[in-house]
Amino acid sequence: MPLNETSIEPTFPEQEGPALEDLACLVIQRSGELKATVRAPFHEEMAEVTRLMHCYYSNLIEGQQTLVPDIEAALQNEFSKEPEKRDLQQLALAHLECQRWAAGHAGSPFAEDFLCELHRRFYSALPASLCVATATTGGKVPLDPGVLRTRSVRVGAHVAPPHELVPGLLRHFRKRYEEAGPTLASRIVAIGASHHRLAWIHPFRDGNGRVVRLFSDTLIRQLGIDAGSLWSLSRGLAFERGEYYSRLANADRERNPAATDDGGGHLSERSLHEFCEFVLKVMLDQISYMDALFEIDTLGDRIEEYVRLESGLGEIEGRVALLLREALYRGEFPRGDAGRIAGAGDRTGRKALAAAVGSGLLKSQTPKSPVRLALPAKVLGTYFPRLFPPGHPGQ
Repeated sequence: MPLNETSIEPTFPEQEGPALEDLACLVIQRSGELKATVRAPFHEEMAEVTRLMHCYYSNLIEGQQTLVPDIEAALQNEFSKEPEKRDLQQLALAHLECQRWAAGHAGSPFAEDFLCELHRRFYSALPASLCVATATTGGKVPLDPGVLRTRSVRVGAHVAPPHELVPGLLRHFRKRYEEAGPTLASRIVAIGASHHRLAWIHPFRDGNGRVVRLFSDTLIRQLGIDAGSLWSLSRGLAFERGEYYSRLANADRERNPAATDDGGGHLSERSLHEFCEFVLKVMLDQISYMDALFEIDTLGDRIEEYVRLESGLGEIEGRVALLLREALYRGEFPRGDAGRIAGAGDRTGRKALAAAVGSGLLKSQTPKSPVRLALPAKVLGTYFPRLFPPGHPGQ
């Protein structure tokens, strides 16, 4: 059957809908519970760690690993002298900047303009060595940031629709997904469906995977189920990378005309249902994982473990640990409370506070304002084991 602008149909897994909506309702419930476990301003610190995590794992899915200490250094304008590592640092910065821009986007994430702007912002910030597409011969050719593809492409077994159809497919994509349904649960189910269908359209010459994940991240935030930016879909997809690609490929299948339960569109409804179920379960798994990280008692123990074994603070470490626990429990505390919290006089309290701030374990907006827990890259492996894969610094 010839392809046309409606060939992304079916756009929703309508059969067995209630089962998927039950999973979506669990996502709503558990994301709300996760958000309630973390108080401000620690919430803001964790949200920034989650952005780093999303950036790290989205790039890892593409086979490019930028370690968090290297990302943190790049944020301080400190770049490696090794060209390859420096390029990866710039890749990470481009991704983070796109995330921050998309986080402030209030318009439709389904709009062609938004998708093109994501692509433009990301690739315009990259060095020339990374602003490239892979040709069918395997060679690298320059990529036009933010420009829809003007040639047909094949990615693995997937033959993307002809480039002439891309604008029409994107118009149909927007129309259908902006009509996702009256309930929040139905719109959450559509996250997985729109994720696949956008990947199937393959609107750009290259960089589609990153754009699709940034798109889904924006959709999750706009639907209010991100727990205030405390979990990352990309982390789950990276940990299930093989199954993720396999299920994407399965959802590329055309409808089986002999099957009575495979929908009436060009693509397989059964395979779309399976992909949506997979995405919902990944979402629930990531929310549950992050919720376990925020158990205050065990996190306090891990913070103390870091101070005792890795901080190098010597005899003052016990009092520093007390300050960090207080910041964890209260969110922040006035500097004048340091002596009381540390179980010492003002002078010793000030010394412990200075050590905590000087080592980057506590931070404040000004030299006199209240202090709060900081989350530099060096502590993440101890504070949040399994946040990054084995072999990552600190794991």
